[in-house]
Amino acid sequence: METLFPFLEITGPEKQQFRVELNKDRITIGRFDLFNDVALEPDPQQLISRKAHCLLERDMEGWWVVHNGGVNPTFVRKGTDVMMVEGRTSLKEGDCILLLGKFAEEGELCYWELTFRDPFGTRPAGLGRGVAYLEYDWIEGRLFRIEDEKRLEIRDLRPQEHKLVRYMEQRNRTNQHAAVLCTFEELIAAIWGDEPGHTEAEITHLIWELRQKLETNPREPRFLETVRGLGYRLVTKRLRMTAEE
Repeated sequence: METLFPFLEITGPEKQQFRVELNKDRITIGRFDLFNDVALEPDPQQLISRKAHCLLERDMEGWWVVHNGGVNPTFVRKGTDVMMVEGRTSLKEGDCILLLGKFAEEGELCYWELTFRDPFGTRPAGLGRGVAYLEYDWIEGRLFRIEDEKRLEIRDLRPQEHKLVRYMEQRNRTNQHAAVLCTFEELIAAIWGDEPGHTEAEITHLIWELRQKLETNPREPRFLETVRGLGYRLVTKRLRMTAEE
């Protein structure tokens, strides 16, 4: 029976083939099955990030591929044009995601090819929610929520919350302001450094407290998103780094 969901047709460097149905709004793609919805194995040369090398996301405008800041780039082939994903790139029927999977002995580069198929996709009606994102002012250490051009300052952030926001915003800025998955391990290091004994539970509690301050509905977070089992992402758009901006 033909699926009604969009899917990926995947071909590996060794010509292995399989198909993955996109049956949820966020799909992580990486090296290990344990950490990702789509595992690109085997990867003996370790060219793909072990956790979420890239992600597929669906919003009111359609599907997107998001590079998650891995060492090796994510590419998209649209027809005969190939482009590097900087931040995120929209996906249409027949677009192909390319991830480096192998350096052959003769010097040839071999890629994983993930072709996006959405034969029953719905055209966007342009009736989605307005623009909403967070903005952090590094000069004054202030966090703002922007919704439909309304600007609201999020007050009373604790020092640990400032550290978390600053780290996650910095990760986004290096990824063309597209939200980057930040793992539990790196968030623990960003907040407490080399101090031993801190756990994922502490990060989860800190995230919960921060959501009470910045989300209009903490049970349905729009700005501080969970990537189940891996970590969190902060939705920001731009960074003010100088007093003139």
